[in-house]
Amino acid sequence: MVVTRALGRAVVASLFVVPGLCDAQRSREIALPDTNGANFSIADSAKALGSPQDYDAVLGFWHFRFQNRNADGTFGDPFTGHWSFELKPGGGLMIDAWRPDNPSQPMGASLYTLRLFHPARKVWQIMGARSAGGELTPGVTWSDGRDLYVIQHIATGVVRIRYFAIEADRFLWRADHSSDNGKTWVRDYWAMEATRVGK
Repeated sequence: MVVTRALGRAVVASLFVVPGLCDAQRSREIALPDTNGANFSIADSAKALGSPQDYDAVLGFWHFRFQNRNADGTFGDPFTGHWSFELKPGGGLMIDAWRPDNPSQPMGASLYTLRLFHPARKVWQIMGARSAGGELTPGVTWSDGRDLYVIQHIATGVVRIRYFAIEADRFLWRADHSSDNGKTWVRDYWAMEATRVGK
């Protein structure tokens, strides 16, 4: 089934074929410790102080399981995929590639994010793009030494993302979505668990 729903419904609209993705009523299958969502203010990005080492803990290759939340509160089918984070020589440029598992698609058919550290602002500037084309998705990201935070503008609004429970071989990821520039949020609109498969 070709994924053609809006980004909020399937996260990778018109890029991937995700077997089994459907609108059947489901419950949350990604184990999150609470229902608080990513739960931080987008204004935090104006005072955030990150470092070039913010993403060191997640560099390498990961297997993930992802699940989206529909506008009516129901959950979509979870699907699996792979995610890589590569830091380029110099330490201030990182590229990650995120793709659902699909043997009919080439490995390069991915959602790519370019992350560039800004030494004066002390945040990572980001720009997301799909290999199939479409809109660029700008944002900023930083760490408080424990969790990673992202504010990103997408076609349907803004998302705030938190990477948390980060360990050497696993981490959790959750994202809230707002269609009114942060006035109200749908919490845990997307959720993901990742396990390391390589460095």
